[in-house]
Amino acid sequence: RVSLGKPAKPEPMTADTGDGNAVEEEDSGEGEEENITDDGKIDSNADVRDNAKVNSPNDVQVSQGASKRTRTTAEANAYMSSQQSRSIDGEIALKKNLNQVYNLQKKGSKEDLSPIATRWLGEQDENGNEIKYWLPKSSTSDEAIKRWKIEINILKEKAIMRDIKDFPILHPGAANSGAYSNLAISKAKPQDKPSKYDNANQQEQIEYPSPAKTSTRPIIKPTFGSHRENVDAVFALAEGYDLKIYLLFIESLLQTGFDGDLVVSVSSLSELKPGVEEYLKSHSKTEDEKGLNVVAYTVTWTCYESDGVTVAKGASEGVRKCEMVGMYGTETDETVVKDPREARPVATARFELYWAWSLHYDPQRWIMLIDSRDTYFQSNPFTMITRGETKSSDGLLYFFEENSEVAKIKDSKFNSRWLNEAYGNEAVQPFFDKPIICSGSTMGEQVAIESYLRGMVAQFDNTKCKLKGCDQGFHNYLYYSGGLSNVKGIREVVMSEQGKGIINNLGVLRSKPLSEWGLLDENTTKVLNWDKSVSAVAHQFDRDDELNKHLKKIRQKMEDDFHAGSLATPKRSLLVAGDETEYPSPAKGYKPVIEPTFGMHRSHVDAIFALAEGYDLKIYLLFIESLKATGFTGDLVLSVSAIGDLSRGVEEYLRSHHKEEGEDGINIVAYTVTWT
Repeated sequence: RVSLGKPAKPEPMTADTGDGNAVEEEDSGEGEEENITDDGKIDSNADVRDNAKVNSPNDVQVSQGASKRTRTTAEANAYMSSQQSRSIDGEIALKKNLNQVYNLQKKGSKEDLSPIATRWLGEQDENGNEIKYWLPKSSTSDEAIKRWKIEINILKEKAIMRDIKDFPILHPGAANSGAYSNLAISKAKPQDKPSKYDNANQQEQIEYPSPAKTSTRPIIKPTFGSHRENVDAVFALAEGYDLKIYLLFIESLLQTGFDGDLVVSVSSLSELKPGVEEYLKSHSKTEDEKGLNVVAYTVTWTCYESDGVTVAKGASEGVRKCEMVGMYGTETDETVVKDPREARPVATARFELYWAWSLHYDPQRWIMLIDSRDTYFQSNPFTMITRGETKSSDGLLYFFEENSEVAKIKDSKFNSRWLNEAYGNEAVQPFFDKPIICSGSTMGEQVAIESYLRGMVAQFDNTKCKLKGCDQGFHNYLYYSGGLSNVKGIREVVMSEQGKGIINNLGVLRSKPLSEWGLLDENTTKVLNWDKSVSAVAHQFDRDDELNKHLKKIRQKMEDDFHAGSLATPKRSLLVAGDETEYPSPAKGYKPVIEPTFGMHRSHVDAIFALAEGYDLKIYLLFIESLKATGFTGDLVLSVSAIGDLSRGVEEYLRSHHKEEGEDGINIVAYTVTWT
């Protein structure tokens, strides 16, 4: 039995509760114990020393007749307990916490007690850093330590929630203030809510480690295009596709009015399919230009056959395990370092790319992570989000479910396997009745997305799961285990049920056509939400035969138009609901520098433009004199032959109609264009 005794008449003391708050403790007069001598027996003469007067730490004078003597162990203990110091206050706080546990045990509480995570105080490692955690000697690998720390932080979060109820004195005001309210997730599923605490009261937040190892940083740079830090962005892995895949994905996004960055990872330029490089570059913008801007990365992968040794060509649709080349370099001089991770599926490694890309954007800009092959856009998704404060230190994450009426995790052999393979059945079995959350469709503010991506990379580091699809296991585990609760940078995770959010995941509805589900408009062939509104983003459209055939025809028409040079023909009646289209500047990042050969434009007048090259004087006379006779007094802007090639009298006649800026009347502005 632990002695929880204390001085007979203690001064008011403060106890450090571990959450940054100090609680003043009052002596209730209850629970006092008998004085114990240094040999462990009850001290029957304790009343003689009630009036002990402490002069110094080294001796004690006791009024007992005329005699004087040195203090006893009990008196020394009483003296030490009366001292106000950080160490002793900490001991008193610990005793009080143990007393609370003891009293709860005596009451026979059936509730699970708060777990105590051992913290080793007062020791330092070889670098002088405090040793914060104790680990069994049998679990000393780096991976085990990282995973253990994450699990302990999750346990601490859950413990705090129970402590608020069982030990309210340790969290004054928290129980009724709502400061420790649960994370706001889908209202219909309170059992799915991981813990979430107010930043002002919580213990230390989880911060997942940087994917870049010590003394390194991401050094990969765009092959073409440049990031614009103050715009929203869409990230996608888009390697190895034909032109028509890019056309449907990008043109549908362009026609919604989206004017942010589209950041994609594509094959090396030499391996791009015909037309792809030209098309992507046509949508790259400079820093100051507006409109959709394509930023393209070409990533070099070293992929391996199933033996893990033989180098293979390509990722084989994600089945092969691959390493990234040139992703990381030294902090000092950007010398390329070897991929710090084992070969893994490209679908898993993409989250490292996304993390590196996210570093280029302002904290409150919104980022969408989306699959490119089977996604198209019907309206601008970024008009439907909730913008936060520009200086906030955390942000929102949006997750999107598959249809839970058709299939939960337990109903999918793939999703069950990914979780079991990564974490073991015992750890993930409680999640099997939950909806599947799609890892190929996520949105969030940059500060939250960056933190989430750290967590995703950490899942591979901890589990080494190399199955194609394990990234979806990581995604679901992070959410359902509470691994995104109390995480630095993430204020809230907002979950959308299938067909009720910005991104509509259609995959598990393949058991019957979307038209029979009532999710495909028969007249417009648009994908609908359950409330019959048009889905902003249709994901996994190729699972529905009718919709897939419809979109294949659109893709083919886009490809034909591109090769014919007429892609700019609007297709809004087929794809876009709502916003107007803004076509790109023909200058492609440059500016027109051609100047008039003679005459000057007047910005405040109306104008007529005409191509008029190679004609005799009589052609110009009829055209211009008939225009003058109408009373027209604006600019007539013409392209004519080079001065040396003009027919007789043409230059003299045209110049006779030149006007200055302030003059009235018809004014001819003539350009002579050089053609090759």
